[in-house]
Amino acid sequence: MKLRPHQREAVDAVLRALELPARSLVPRGGLRTQVIMATGSGKSLVATQCAEELHAGRVLVLVPSLDLLAQTEAAWCAGGRTGPMIGVSSLRGDQVTFPNTTDVDELVSWVRPFDRGRPRYRGGSRSSRCRSAT
Repeated sequence: MKLRPHQREAVDAVLRALELPARSLVPRGGLRTQVIMATGSGKSLVATQCAEELHAGRVLVLVPSLDLLAQTEAAWCAGGRTGPMIGVSSLRGDQVTFPNTTDVDELVSWVRPFDRGRPRYRGGSRSSRCRSAT
């Protein structure tokens, strides 16, 4: 993925923020950072590239609107992100190509298999999910 200079700078800043000194342990609360960029400046691309370069397994992405949830899916697919995607929203049917719910029990049932070390895809394979999003 080709990043613009300001996006590359943001990715590098995230990588530095999440870097652990040699032989150190991850803090009890985990490692966290934020990316603050203007509207339309490529935050989704930055997030996708960060996840790729960090070899991140599970990634939590929080967005403030339903439109941005669908936009994020498209950006992550375009960036080559693989694996399941689950939304916590009221989107249904042809509005998105991945499972969505606001029901806690349903969400837990979807997420629980990933905690058992047996990754399982929900909502189809990456290729079918991304093909249908375009």
